[in-house]
Amino acid sequence: MNERFDLTNRPPEKKWYTKAGIVYPVIVLVLALLVYLIFSRGGGDSYLPKAYEEDQLPAIKVQVLNGCGYEQLASEFAASLANRNIDVVSVGDTPKPIYDKSIIVIRKGDKQDLARLQRMTGIQRWTSALNEYHNAEFDIIVGRDYEEYMK
Repeated sequence: MNERFDLTNRPPEKKWYTKAGIVYPVIVLVLALLVYLIFSRGGGDSYLPKAYEEDQLPAIKVQVLNGCGYEQLASEFAASLANRNIDVVSVGDTPKPIYDKSIIVIRKGDKQDLARLQRMTGIQRWTSALNEYHNAEFDIIVGRDYEEYMK
């Protein structure tokens, strides 16, 4: 019982993580496999969603409103949108002809459709007046600057 326990006379234990001859090659192999899987997605960007062309997307429903009081302006502006992917559901006038600048009003559309509409019309100003019961996704209020956008 008086035997002295000496830690220095004890033979070293062989643990799995000290066997560098086996562990390091396994780690290198796993890392190489991981790098291969990350960079070999078969064809580059095939896993990314494809962007659709404008004619492949659904038409955006808009209401065109004359905001400056010029006679038949809303109808003429709606006619200029005919060759674009825009469905004009109605044409009318604003209660007061006070708009110097044309503007897009979001009624029940989303930001992606807003960006599409801005790209197609050139009108960058927008505001939001959400109404889920509105008959169109957007209103386009045509202002006195209408000539910039009728092409």
